[in-house]
Amino acid sequence: MPQSTANLALPLIAAAQASKHVTHNEALTALDTIVQLACLDKDLSSPPAAPREGDRYLVATQEPTGAWSGLSGEIALYQDGHWIGFPPQPGWLAWIIDESELYIFTAAGWELFRSTIKSLQSLALLGVNTTADGTNRLAVKADAALFTWDDMTPGSGDMRLTLNRRSATEEAALVLQSGYQTRGLFGLLPGDLVGLKVSTDGTSYAQGFCVHPATGCFGLGLTETPTAGLHLTTRRSGTGAVPQDLQVDSFGGDAAAAVRPAVSFVARVARGTPAAPSAVKALDRFFGFFGSGRRADGAYSADVVAFNGFAEEDFTATGNGTGIDFLTTPIGAAAPRSVAKFRANGALELQPQAEAPAVGAAGQIVFDSTTGAFRGHDGTRWRRLTHIPCFSAATNFDNYLPPGDWTRIQFNTAESNDQGAFAADTARFTAIEAGLHAFSANLLYRRNGTSAPNALEAQFYRNGSPAGRGRAALTGNLVDGVSCLGLSAMLKLAAGDTVEVVARFSGADGYVAAADSVFAGRQSA
Repeated sequence: MPQSTANLALPLIAAAQASKHVTHNEALTALDTIVQLACLDKDLSSPPAAPREGDRYLVATQEPTGAWSGLSGEIALYQDGHWIGFPPQPGWLAWIIDESELYIFTAAGWELFRSTIKSLQSLALLGVNTTADGTNRLAVKADAALFTWDDMTPGSGDMRLTLNRRSATEEAALVLQSGYQTRGLFGLLPGDLVGLKVSTDGTSYAQGFCVHPATGCFGLGLTETPTAGLHLTTRRSGTGAVPQDLQVDSFGGDAAAAVRPAVSFVARVARGTPAAPSAVKALDRFFGFFGSGRRADGAYSADVVAFNGFAEEDFTATGNGTGIDFLTTPIGAAAPRSVAKFRANGALELQPQAEAPAVGAAGQIVFDSTTGAFRGHDGTRWRRLTHIPCFSAATNFDNYLPPGDWTRIQFNTAESNDQGAFAADTARFTAIEAGLHAFSANLLYRRNGTSAPNALEAQFYRNGSPAGRGRAALTGNLVDGVSCLGLSAMLKLAAGDTVEVVARFSGADGYVAAADSVFAGRQSA
């Protein structure tokens, strides 16, 4: 018959045993020691100097001394002035009071109980330094939390925290709070965009940024999917200060520094691929700024204003010619056209227009391709700045004038005729466009035989009638080859008006000599 129990080795009372109380008390002492086991310490290598009755220690040291000699790994109980050892069995638990830790005895000896926990499955709640609840089933109260890669079992070396949602209509996001009020949501927001939403009250949210899952396009302030590599959307409330759509600040440097504070935007382009780039070709664009707007029909326009930098030649080690092109859309049109370019040769090129715009403002300049002239607006109308019509004409024969009749002088040789406004066959100037015109004429007198006219008169005719300005006369004794009549006038003409010179002698006939007779004019404004 066994003398002790199989698990705790408690002594058993034998049949007809004398002094049965001794065996019984020994069993009770063992139970009092190892049941609900709580030891004062486990790090002592020898008994304490003044133990109290019933004190228990876990003798964890390999070679204890004094009264504990031979009790390594056992539970030491102080009773009746003596130390008694209780050998543990695998699975015994001991609470170490000075550490507030639970230990378990295994084949390797006493180990922290929490180090033996390999997995916890299907926990309903877990609170670390706080209380979890039905909403926050995992709750942690700490100044920091660490998740690191698994260096105990060889793996990829990655560390991934996975947030999985049910469908595209929900969110998988990190919630950022202040005083338990949400200020930001970062993660997979409704749809498949990854982004950040921010809030001032935890109820209404504004989109901070988002990233398109297929293209990687990055959007700032978007409520829709970004459609470009960087897509910026701003909002205007109509009240208060209007924020800048994009503001870049640069700090650093000082008056003596070689590098001054600056903001740089650099566009670097190439043909080919990032792995195998190739040279830029003529007309390739380095950068482009484009604008479109919401139309009254509810759709957005195409790009209707633009500013481009482009290559003027195929790029080589020695040739990198470039230009800048500005495009706008005419009023009433839907497509932009180039209006001005800065060319590689340093020239400013205003793109030709078939005519000056119908509406202009003071200070505007255009190039009118119909007239081949630059025009400037003076606040009232467009005026020519270049290629102004002007001419100088002469006659290659002496013009005979009978007495008393107004006769057109045949200036049949155009010595200068910019814009072709003077017609030598009719000796007339025709105004190309409305404006103020200046005219002058010199008529040299030549005697006809013994004729002695007493006056030479001349005037400008406009559209076949006296112009009302520029009339002049010589009277008295006219000297052959010496007397010369000069006249000038400023005439306001409409487009298509004609101007010519007519003259007459009084008292006798005579000639307007070919030598030193001239008719000239130009548009003034």
